[in-house]
Formats: sequence, C-alpha cells, structure tokens
Amino acid sequence: MVTVETLSVAALLIAPGLLAVLIGVTLGVVEQKISRDKLYLTSFISSIFIDLIFIGIIQTFGGYQITDRASLEQVFFGTEQFNVGAAILLALVSIGLGVAYGLGLTYNISHYFREKIALYRSHHRNPWQPWVGGLRDADQVMVEMETGDDVTGRLAEFSRIEKERQLVLRSPVFPDFEDEPAREKLIITEDQITRVHVLTTREREGFWTRFPLPGSLKNRK
Repeated sequence: MVTVETLSVAALLIAPGLLAVLIGVTLGVVEQKISRDKLYLTSFISSIFIDLIFIGIIQTFGGYQITDRASLEQVFFGTEQFNVGAAILLALVSIGLGVAYGLGLTYNISHYFREKIALYRSHHRNPWQPWVGGLRDADQVMVEMETGDDVTGRLAEFSRIEKERQLVLRSPVFPDFEDEPAREKLIITEDQITRVHVLTTREREGFWTRFPLPGSLKNRK
C-alpha cells in the first residue's frame, strides 16, 4: 500500500540529486544547454549516491538500522512529528555533492583525466571548439583588428559555447599608436576580430595547486 509517508520519503530521496546537479551546474558556470534526459539521469544517479551516504551516516551515528522501506520511513516519520534533523542532514549531503560537482566543473577534472588517457597521442579530442581550446590556457595575445590595427594584452575573458566570439584584454597596448590612452580593459567584439595570435600561455592551476593538502606545504621552499 502506498501511503503519504512513502511518497514523501520517495520525494525526499529523489529531490537531493536534482538539487546537487543544479548547484553544480550553477557554480561550475555550465553554459551548454543540458538535455532533459541527461539532467534526469544525472540527478537520479546522484540521488542514489546521496542516499547511500545519508543512510551510512544515520546508521553509523544515529543508531538506525535500515533494512527495508518501513525502517527508512521511520527515520523521517518515526515520531509524532517530522524529523527535521534528518531532512537537514540529507540537504547538507546534497549541497556538499553539488559543491563538489561545481569544483569539478570549474577546474575541469574531466579534461585532466582525458589528457591522462590520451597521454601518448599527438592529437587530443576535446568536447569544445578550437576557439575555446586555443584560448583556454592563453596569457598574452595579439589581436589583428578589422581596421588593420593590432592590439596586444593579457587575455582576461573569452566567450564560450555557441556565443558570439568576444575577447576581453587586460592592459591593452596598441603598438602602432603611441598616444593611445591607457586602459584597464578592452572588450573586442566578433565583428572587430580578424585574427587572434596566442603569444604566451600559462599553466592552468589545478585544485590541489590552489588548495594544497597540509602535508604538501612542507615540501615547498
């Protein structure tokens, strides 16, 4: 028999995955449109992972023994009132996984593993177009303008996934114009760009480079 408690528990155990995925794509600034099937599948798999962590925690520290659906319902509806603490714990686990997703997307962990798999190949396959692949590690760039002028600067931003190709240069310099005023940043739109030259590149910081483990600090000079 399907009860209100059963439906409530089902919603509580399915919704966390969707919450984690939405937090991940928001923090990770995912600009590509995600299909409904992929969103639902990722949310469902995330929910299973979250539920396993949640059940493990309440069994280890809460004194519960989850053996069937009824025992799981007792976690939330075992007393006369709703167990708010269990719901908060489930939400915290979901938020934690969502933050982990966001960090993974921000630092592009999938690209790290992709490079390791294709370590001995001369050409790597990437899920983005050459515009993104060529600029993602660029530092100093020179842009040939439609007007015939050149401008050099440090690449601050560039457009991505199916957007108009725009660049933002920090501290731009126009070599052909000595009297040009100093600028903090310069936005260059697609219709102004003829060609982009990458003069220097920078090593992309990984997660463990920015947030080293305590033990790794001893090895630094």
